[in-house]
Amino acid sequence: MIGAPALTSPAAAFERVAALQPAAPAIDTGSQQVTYAELRGLVRRVAGRPARLDLAPQSRIGLIGNQELSTYVGYLAILHLGHAVVPFGPDNPLPYQLSVASRAGLAAVLAGRENAQLADALAEAGIAIVDGNDAMNEPVAGGPEPVVDLENVAYILFTSGSTGHPKGVPIKNRHVAEYLSEVVPHHDLGPGARLSHTFALTFDPSVFDILGALTTGSCLVLPRKRELLNPPFYVTSRRLTHWYSVPSLISYAMRIRVLRDGAMPGLRHSMFIGEPLPAVLAQAWQKAAPGSTLENVYGPTELTISCASWVLPAEPADWPATANRTVPIGSVYPSLEWFLWDGADDVEAGEGELCVRGPLRFDGYLDSEHNVGRFVRTFDGGVEVLGEDKPPAGEFWYRTGDRLRVATTVTGPALVHLGRIDRQVKVSGYRIELGDVEGALRTAPLINDAAVVAVSGTDGAFLHAFVQGQADQADVERHLRGVIPPYMIPGRYTYLDALPLNQSGKIDYVRLSAMAEE
Repeated sequence: MIGAPALTSPAAAFERVAALQPAAPAIDTGSQQVTYAELRGLVRRVAGRPARLDLAPQSRIGLIGNQELSTYVGYLAILHLGHAVVPFGPDNPLPYQLSVASRAGLAAVLAGRENAQLADALAEAGIAIVDGNDAMNEPVAGGPEPVVDLENVAYILFTSGSTGHPKGVPIKNRHVAEYLSEVVPHHDLGPGARLSHTFALTFDPSVFDILGALTTGSCLVLPRKRELLNPPFYVTSRRLTHWYSVPSLISYAMRIRVLRDGAMPGLRHSMFIGEPLPAVLAQAWQKAAPGSTLENVYGPTELTISCASWVLPAEPADWPATANRTVPIGSVYPSLEWFLWDGADDVEAGEGELCVRGPLRFDGYLDSEHNVGRFVRTFDGGVEVLGEDKPPAGEFWYRTGDRLRVATTVTGPALVHLGRIDRQVKVSGYRIELGDVEGALRTAPLINDAAVVAVSGTDGAFLHAFVQGQADQADVERHLRGVIPPYMIPGRYTYLDALPLNQSGKIDYVRLSAMAEE
C-alpha cells in the first residue's frame, strides 16, 4: 500500500509513487494503458519543451485539452516545472477564453491538436504555444527534476460567481498537499483502485480525480466518448472502484432508464459534489451500487475542492428527512475551523452563512479587489467584514455564500445545505428560500428533480418551477398545498426532459432564468 502522500508538492508525490510501483497502471484511456514508469517518462519529455522557453519561475501556463492522454501528461508536466496550471474549457466562448488568458497573465499554453482554433487565437495574443502531443514524442526524457516548493501556486481556476466576470482562484501546492492528507486516508485509494473522471478540468473536483489517483498509486480511468451518457456501463465495463460526479448524472441515468438495481456491483466508493444531492437520487444510486459507500461532499473552489462530507448510513431507513429533502453535507473537516454567521454579530447561530478558515483556505483572489466583502474577522465585539483591497490574513474566515443549518441525524449533528444566501427572494411581501420550494417539489410523486427561479411580472415577482418528471401539474400543486404555505407555490411550471447544466455540470440557473423571462 502506497499510503497518503506526504506534505510535499503534487509533482514530488507523483515521482515517489512512480519510483515505488513503476509497472502499475497509472492512466487507462480505454484504448491504451500507461504505467507509472511510462507516464513519468512522458511527463519529463513534455516538461522539456516549456523548460526551453526560459520562462520565469512560477509562470502561469494554460492547458487546453479534452480527455486524452496528452492533457494529463501536460497537467503533470506544468506542475513538475513548478508553474501554475490554468485549465481552459474548450467549449467556452472565445471572448471568455481570451479574458481568462489576460487575467491569468499566461506565459505559455500547452494545447492538444483538437483545439487549434483556440490555440491560434492565443498565439495571436502573443502567448507561446507548445503542442502537447508533439512534445510527448521527444526522443529523450530530459526534463529537469521536479520543483517541490509548497508555496508555489499549483493551479488557477476561474469562477464567475455573481459578478459574471471571471475571478481567478489560485491554489498553492501546500493547499493541495493538505487536502490530499485530509481525504486520501478515508477513501481506500492505492494500488488496485480505479477512479472515474467525470469533471471538466475547469471544475476543481477534477483535481481529486487526477492527483488523488496519481499520488497514491491508483489508476485514473478516462471515459471514452459517450461513456458518461451511460454511467453504469462506464462503471462496469471499465471496472471502476471509485465514482465521483455531480448528482445530475444520477438524474440523467434514471431518465434514460439505465440505473437498474444492482447494476454496479463492483463499485466500492461513490461521492457526489457540486450541488445539493436530493435523497431520491441518492436512494436510486444506492440500489444500483449496493456494495458502495455513498458520500455527499461539499466545498467551494476557494477551500481547495471540498471542506465537508457525510457518509450515508448503510440503511436508507436511517437517512434523515431534511426539510428540503436533500442529503446532509455532514461535518466540516477536522483540520478546519468554521461557524455559521447570521449576518449580524452572532457566531453561534444554528443557521446561517458558512464561514471557514484553516489550511485549505486559499490566500485570496488573483485580482485582490475581489477579496472585498468575501472575508470576515471575528473579535469579542462581533464580526468585521474585510473591506480593503488586499490579501486576507490567516485569521480571516472565508465567506462561502452558502446558507447551512445544523440537523440531528442517527449519527449525530450534521450540516444541511439550504442554498445560496443570494437565492432568497421576496414574493408578495414574503421572504422565500428558493431551495425550500425545490425541496418541496422533490417530495411530490413522480418528480425526479426540480429547479425554481423568481421572475418579475407586471403584478410583481412570482416563482417559475422547472420540473423533471411525469407528475400532472394539478397533482403537484395539490401535493404542495399540503407541505408549504400558499405563497411559496410556484405560479408557473415548465416540464423538461432534463434540467440544463452549466460547464461544471451544475444546474444552469442563468439559463433557466432566461427561459423563464422568455
